[in-house]
Amino acid sequence: MDMLDTSFLIEGKRGLTTIFNIIEYPPAAKGSRILFPRKGDYLKALEIMVKLREIGKPTPAIDVLIAAMCIRRDLRLLTKDKHFLFIKEVEPDFMVHVVE
Repeated sequence: MDMLDTSFLIEGKRGLTTIFNIIEYPPAAKGSRILFPRKGDYLKALEIMVKLREIGKPTPAIDVLIAAMCIRRDLRLLTKDKHFLFIKEVEPDFMVHVVE
C-alpha cells in the first residue's frame, strides 16, 4: 500500500497519508485516510536520525518520522522530495518512490 506525501496531496490526490502532511496541507483532510504515529515510530525515527547524522546527511525530523511510520507498517511512500533517498541509504527496507 502507498502513503502519499504532501506534494501529491497538493496536486489533489487523496488516499493514505500522515497527520503531519495534513497539518502541512489541511485541505487534504477531506477524502484522505489519516495515519497517526505511535511510540515505536518515534523510536525508529530516532534510530534513523542517528544513522543519517553519522553519514553527514541530517534530514528534516518530520520526514524521518514519516519514513519511520512507513517502515514500521510496510508502506511505500510516494513523494517528489529527493531527500527521502538519504533515508533509503541507511534503511534499505524503506520503500520510497520519488516521482520527478
